[in-house]
Amino acid sequence: MAKLYWKSTCTTCRAARTVAREAAGASLEERNYAKEPLTEAEVAELVDLAGGVAAVLSTRTAEAKERGWTAASPPARDVYVRAAAANNNLVRRPIVVAGDRVVVGNDAAAIRAALG
Repeated sequence: MAKLYWKSTCTTCRAARTVAREAAGASLEERNYAKEPLTEAEVAELVDLAGGVAAVLSTRTAEAKERGWTAASPPARDVYVRAAAANNNLVRRPIVVAGDRVVVGNDAAAIRAALG
């Protein structure tokens, strides 16, 4: 089963959700982490599935900027996991997980390919 991690407050996420629902239909599990925050274990799993912190780090947040975290210079995995569980805005969104395929961001073609 495929899973969509998204925030209902995010316009980009809502657009990706529409694409994902069309592509996956009833086999899509959704996790709106604006309403149910991600745990450390879930953030760690997303980091591992996506291939590292840089893939899921939202560098646009004030906290990431204050800490000097960039895609080229991300924090250590454990540091990021703790911080992102405390502040889910540090997680880039949306994220689609389908088996061993992970799509981070609103890439409609990649979402369809992963779910198709």
